[in-house]
Amino acid sequence: MSDRFTAAVGRKVVSRQSAEEFGTVSHLVVDASTRHVSAVVVGKRRRARLIDWARLTGMGPDAAIIEADDVLHEPADEREHAAVAGKLEFLGKRALQETGNELGKIDDVVFDPSSGELLQILVGATEHPATLLLGAGSYAVVLAAGNSAASSTNSPTSGE
Repeated sequence: MSDRFTAAVGRKVVSRQSAEEFGTVSHLVVDASTRHVSAVVVGKRRRARLIDWARLTGMGPDAAIIEADDVLHEPADEREHAAVAGKLEFLGKRALQETGNELGKIDDVVFDPSSGELLQILVGATEHPATLLLGAGSYAVVLAAGNSAASSTNSPTSGE
């Protein structure tokens, strides 16, 4: 089963411990080196807080469930401050190949909601396997020059 960043944005964040709602998902933060979601930003601007992906107990179609009320935290370092400011958000970010060719803007990211693993990066009508992700910063996301499939292609990807 997979999910999309565009679908996750706006979901309620609810504590399993108290059933209290703590806000909504603003965006997902990616660790490009592992190609996984590393954190969830809840709220916006000065009120934004983070939840480490490992502290989520579930990401369903209606809500993101956190294990306890105290897992939300303020940004603690430069990277987390950039994350809550939206500078590390993938959606709408410029996608470049390592050769310098601009691919367009990222329209969506497909991920596994149970593990946070990135599966596909969608740029226009083209699906890029997340395995092509080399790096991400405030300016752009860089992808290796490699095989990409048009979105109308339904062939499964193989690890060979």
